[in-house]
Amino acid sequence: MFFVFEDLKLRSWSALILILLLFLLTIITPFLLSPFLFLFNILLIIEIFRLYGFKKEPFFFNIILVVICVLPSYFAQTDLSITLMLNTFLSFIIIYLSRSIRLSFLIVYVNLSISFLLSLISSQTEVGGISFFIILVLAVALTDIGGYFGGRIIGGPKVLEKVSPSKTWAGIFVGWLLVIIFYYLIELWNSFESDLFVFVFFGIALSSQFGDFIESYFKRSLGVKDTGNIIPGHGGLLDRFDGLICASFFVKIIDFYLTA
Repeated sequence: MFFVFEDLKLRSWSALILILLLFLLTIITPFLLSPFLFLFNILLIIEIFRLYGFKKEPFFFNIILVVICVLPSYFAQTDLSITLMLNTFLSFIIIYLSRSIRLSFLIVYVNLSISFLLSLISSQTEVGGISFFIILVLAVALTDIGGYFGGRIIGGPKVLEKVSPSKTWAGIFVGWLLVIIFYYLIELWNSFESDLFVFVFFGIALSSQFGDFIESYFKRSLGVKDTGNIIPGHGGLLDRFDGLICASFFVKIIDFYLTA
């Protein structure tokens, strides 16, 4: 059984550091959360460019390109329509420069995710604000934890083996279970307006797992195991936050619905 969890110690230490970082940014210094998300956006874009081996000469051009890629997120908390429009233009720019639709998709996909997170933390709906941002991150983390332990301990049939060889149905279901339990624990001291919010949490778990498959698909198409090595035991930023990236789309849709 030990070899099944040979990377657990390293993953646990990295996860602990990430939890402490979340605590620092949301509880102690919440004013740094938005700037950190901009930095996070930059690091993700750089990781994607490296993943695809995309760079231009001279070096200064690459810096300008990264800035252009991040620019749409600047308007996320004031006018999201401008963000969406600029990302549309950006997709054509990336396709023109790289001749890669997949690279363009990943850049815009990540950009929109960060923009939605920025928009959500300034939203006044029940899925908005820093408090729900913490809940969202923890729910995504629990989905990953359920998938990891459910898959390693229970095993069983794979979900999409050609896309993600390690993902099992057992891991999927355990991830759902942990998130639903998390919802009812929160309900003990902070009731949501509607019991239907249990389905919001289920949607977070499901969209998080879908994001994992999206990222796995791109890695398989490139023939790589990890998108980077910045987080020991986890790989790159995309490896660790693929679920949060996709879940942000789902939660923003709920935010649109609540403000309608």
